[in-house]
Amino acid sequence: MFKNGRLLIISTILLEAWFIVLVNHQIYLAHDVEDLKGFLPFINLVVLALSVLVVFSIRRLEEGARKLIELNLLKTHLLQVEDVLGASQTQKHEHSRHIQTIQAMLYLEEADKAQEYIEGIAERYRHTEEIIHTGYPALTALLNSKQKVAEAKKIDFAFAVKCDIADIHIPPWDLCSIVGNLLDNALEAALQVQTHRRVAVEIKYEHMNYVIYVYNTGPKISEEVKRQLFKEGYTTKSSEARGYGLHLVKKLVDKYEGKIDVVSGERTAFIVYLSDRGRGEDDKNTGP
Repeated sequence: MFKNGRLLIISTILLEAWFIVLVNHQIYLAHDVEDLKGFLPFINLVVLALSVLVVFSIRRLEEGARKLIELNLLKTHLLQVEDVLGASQTQKHEHSRHIQTIQAMLYLEEADKAQEYIEGIAERYRHTEEIIHTGYPALTALLNSKQKVAEAKKIDFAFAVKCDIADIHIPPWDLCSIVGNLLDNALEAALQVQTHRRVAVEIKYEHMNYVIYVYNTGPKISEEVKRQLFKEGYTTKSSEARGYGLHLVKKLVDKYEGKIDVVSGERTAFIVYLSDRGRGEDDKNTGP
């Protein structure tokens, strides 16, 4: 679709340019310009039609690009949900097998071996975290997957959803894009310090707003950097591929008429306010 759309735009622009060049050439060769005045309405109509076609093609191309981005984000979140469900099923299967084994040992009156087996399981799963559910499947998948990323990077990670977000008006792919990009930024910031690496996410319902707090213990952000954080392509990293995550967050927050604040001191907090367009405040005070 994108290939055909780009081809249509390029072809239309070239056709319009060719037509204008042809008209100019005829004017140049004409002995009496007055003879061409009768064709001016037709010439203007053709140029206008071609211009409208270009604008229409660009709009269709933009719409197609937006839908493709949403589709790719949705696929990513579905894969994350599948991973979480798969991990949950694996854990359930493992727990069932362990229980059956312990039950058999106790049935055979081998209490000492059963105790040794239980201690071995406890040691093995000492640092394994259970899947934490948020009441919002896509966000559950995202946060649990980011928790695994943080563990691999030796970053202390915690999250809490302290309100019911099931009816939030933002589509799952946009909500996860906001939280995911803020988390990626927070994890990268936390890696810049040697000790006390910590990232946390907290979602609350305050004063008719869903409020997303993303904290990190990375370096303090100066006022000058704050003013440029959300500009397209701006980054403090060396990679040219960076600098678009926070810009995308700002665009999405603006799209849903929210706002974002940055507070940086001993720790840095990105705070996103998203206005609730649904139920009343009393219905939102109960967490999942």
